[in-house]
Amino acid sequence: MKIERLPGPEDLAIDREEKILYVSSHERRIKNQLGKIFTIDLKNSSVPTELSVKYPPEFRPHGISLLKTKGTYRLYVISHPKFYEVHTIEIFERKGKEWSHVRTLTDPLLTSPNDLFVVSENEIFLSNDHGTGGVPRYLWDDLFEFKRAEISHYNGKNWSNLGNPLSFGNGILYTKDSQGNEFLYRSGYSDKSVFQFPIRREQGKPVLEEPKRIHIHSGPDNLEMDSQGRIFVVTHGSTYQFLRHVKNPNYHSPTQVFRISPDGNFQEVFATQGDLISAGSTAIPFEGRLYVAQVFNPYILNCKYTNSN
Repeated sequence: MKIERLPGPEDLAIDREEKILYVSSHERRIKNQLGKIFTIDLKNSSVPTELSVKYPPEFRPHGISLLKTKGTYRLYVISHPKFYEVHTIEIFERKGKEWSHVRTLTDPLLTSPNDLFVVSENEIFLSNDHGTGGVPRYLWDDLFEFKRAEISHYNGKNWSNLGNPLSFGNGILYTKDSQGNEFLYRSGYSDKSVFQFPIRREQGKPVLEEPKRIHIHSGPDNLEMDSQGRIFVVTHGSTYQFLRHVKNPNYHSPTQVFRISPDGNFQEVFATQGDLISAGSTAIPFEGRLYVAQVFNPYILNCKYTNSN
């Protein structure tokens, strides 16, 4: 079934305890359109509710990450106030039931931020999809698949470059296993792969070691983890069909969802040629349902999901 009235619901974040889904919503087909954040109460209703908060100027949300600790409840949202030129991370905080915008982060290393993962108030991993430069440089890099989209890291005070450039970096996800081993996963759209980086710490600073490449043969978008430590990635099977869909919502664009185990094995758990949902971007499994978001069209797909192999 469809959860509608959500223009361009590109990214999702979930609070599994409170059973709330957060949605980054932006109508990308209309020039200069601003965006919003919506919530969906998974306990009672499938009707989206706009987050009651004063948004910062020129708010155009993209990737989002929820930080929930004992004393903190925050949403970190990538925004593009001026496409190809100005990019920010907008921080919203909930106290009681009231939301407020509390801070804006920006830095030259946010060259074209696509997705982020917030580990704590003092650590953010961010994936850029392009390097520096305006529209001509973006198109040039896409045409020749130049690898200029790097990973940026925030330590609570400063941003640094973790390197590992790709041609069109996408989703990013941090994990820590029961033995304390840390990993960073990143989607490489042009590489049709998800990269798993072991993390080692040097005086607290993360250093990314040689990655394991998980070649899924389809262009990966955002990454989410289920309660069993498996990663769900939505992919775009055809760049050509995706680009046609950008211009015309009636042109379908294939969507696949893969589930990746910690050992790197993966399997397809959902697929459509685009009739059910086109240009899917994020998938989150929760309590027997799979919620699949998309880049453009105004709904999230709510599917029955059997949590098995």
